[in-house]
Amino acid sequence: MTAVVIVLMIIWLCILQRNLSDLSDSIKELKSALLKSNADEQEGTPELSEKLPQSDEPLSISDIPDDVVFNKKIDKIQQAAESVIKPETCKKSFENLFLGNIFNKIGALAILVGLIILIKIVSPFIVFTPQLKIILGYLAGLGLIAGGLKLHSKENMQNYAEVLLGTGFGAMFISTYCASALFKFFNFTHTIIIATLLLLAAFYLADKLKTISMLVISLVASYLTPIFLNSEFDVPSNFLFGYLIFINILSLAYTCRNKSREIVNTVNLCITLAAALILCYDINLVLPLILWALYLIYDLFISADKSDNKALNYINLAVLTCLLLKTFTHDFRIIGYTELAVAFVYSIITYLKKSAPETFKNYLNLSLAAAFLMVFFICDESPTTKCYVWAVESVVLAYYAYRYKMQNIAKWTVLIWAAAAFSIIPVDGVFAIKSIKNFTPVWNVRLLMFMPVILSSAASYYLLSKSDDKKFINLAESFKFACITSIYFYMGLELNNIITQRFVGENTSAHFINNMTNAILGFAYTISLKRLNTIDSDLKPFVSILAAIAGIFSALFLIFTGVHYSPIKAFIPVINIRAAAFLLGIAACIVYNKFSEKDFYKYLAMIFGFILVHYEIVDVISKYSITDGEYLISVAWILYSGIITTIGILKNKSWLKICGIGFCILSIIRIFIYDLANIDILYKFIAIITLGIILMILSYLYNKKSSK
Repeated sequence: MTAVVIVLMIIWLCILQRNLSDLSDSIKELKSALLKSNADEQEGTPELSEKLPQSDEPLSISDIPDDVVFNKKIDKIQQAAESVIKPETCKKSFENLFLGNIFNKIGALAILVGLIILIKIVSPFIVFTPQLKIILGYLAGLGLIAGGLKLHSKENMQNYAEVLLGTGFGAMFISTYCASALFKFFNFTHTIIIATLLLLAAFYLADKLKTISMLVISLVASYLTPIFLNSEFDVPSNFLFGYLIFINILSLAYTCRNKSREIVNTVNLCITLAAALILCYDINLVLPLILWALYLIYDLFISADKSDNKALNYINLAVLTCLLLKTFTHDFRIIGYTELAVAFVYSIITYLKKSAPETFKNYLNLSLAAAFLMVFFICDESPTTKCYVWAVESVVLAYYAYRYKMQNIAKWTVLIWAAAAFSIIPVDGVFAIKSIKNFTPVWNVRLLMFMPVILSSAASYYLLSKSDDKKFINLAESFKFACITSIYFYMGLELNNIITQRFVGENTSAHFINNMTNAILGFAYTISLKRLNTIDSDLKPFVSILAAIAGIFSALFLIFTGVHYSPIKAFIPVINIRAAAFLLGIAACIVYNKFSEKDFYKYLAMIFGFILVHYEIVDVISKYSITDGEYLISVAWILYSGIITTIGILKNKSWLKICGIGFCILSIIRIFIYDLANIDILYKFIAIITLGIILMILSYLYNKKSSK
């Protein structure tokens, strides 16, 4: 695991070096081209000095002649810019990428490999004692560093010099580790002192020479040192973590002087967390707080004006929380109280920074996040407490958001309410009932858990809906949707348990009634969502899709579970729960149709009615054991289609007439294909006569209505 972390870190640092080196080379080329252009202009245009007024005072833009400003100067700058991006320069950059940057690194590596081969060849003839090997390693490193420092003063040799510097420091670090691990020349104290001095020197040169290579070498060596110490010596975790803090101090000091490379802090903090999780097993509480305080101080006093450092603050809080979890896995209360102290510090900073809007908003979010974590860890063993605390907190934040018109607090109300809602999931008795016989309807733990969530969402909706801000209105509608959803969810769970308890031992009855109850609730929920969808808010598309899904699912569920009434002995025609479910489905279709430009839902309502009539007459035949009662199905179809068509003719509703005609055609097909072949002659007569009478009446009504 340690090796994987090291390899990934080195790969990332190499990529960072390459990208930053390419950027630095491009900037240098542009700068050189512009300077050269300026020098040529001053040497080749003596008339420029003649046109400019002679005065000891600084020139203003109005003192410069127009032909100088708009002709010569701009032309030269344009030529300089074109010279940077012309094909010859691109070709040169491509060559420089290899000849000036990559090949020298490969060459340095080849030289190191060659020296190893040379040592192996001459080793039979020359005795290399361990002391001599270490001395030669240090001398080679010092020689490379000296050569690199000398060459770095020459602008065209800087990339080459940086490779020498990096190789030299690498040789010295490797020599130190070998002297300690292989030859046991250095004890723990000597090793840590030498490694720290080398590290300080590497960071100093990285800052002094503004070189990416030295920064990469510094970071690699920084994290290799504690890994090496942990593998070779029995080092306490607190010491290793203290060394990681020391590395972060060096990194912060470097970025203080090099603000353009502040991304190093974010990456460094993440690597510190990974190293601490791997190397340190028992950390003192003070050490993670020191690391957290370092980055907090850095943000407040050094990088407070940087708007892109917000991520570093949240990463800092996340790292602190992860380190606390690593150390206090079995005692979450310590983590909770620590988060409370952190939230208190963030709150003080929030108050002090109220004159700076961006900083104020940033630390307000941090204080709310820390407070959220505090409740989570302190109330870890009591989900009920978490639910109540977060529910109350959501209402309080909604009040302050409305009163002070603070949108970031309003967003936190939604997140905290969601946390309160999810906290009820693990509570025993909310979803699963261990013994249904001991279940107490209504007054039970389910009500106690759902009640704060429902009341909190309702109160937050009431507060935020009074605002004139559209964003507050959108959040208010979110709470309204959450309140409605919570109510239906609670009703479904409670009614299912009540029905199951009522029909203990009659699983078939309980199952059928629960299915019909769920279908009723599904259609009622669909109607509620459709009404909510009429309000213009950002939630409208989501509610519209959810309403369609709920409606389709409820319809399919109703059709496939209500095929046959169970138990049939409890069936009462028309007055039963299945009829109620279908009628509510018809009502849902009618409501949907009011908010839709299409007539699809009208036809769906008529189809629901047709299916209900069919199911009802089939169960009548089954319950009362009517002999040859199949003809009653055809009669019921004919009567239903006739009633619909009659109403359509009288009310002049084309969609009713179309539905009636369609059902009439189905009835005719059934009578002539099925009934005439399978039932007694008497029932054939009844079915055909009924069909004829209905068709004649419909034709009469239609013609009479048309004549008017």
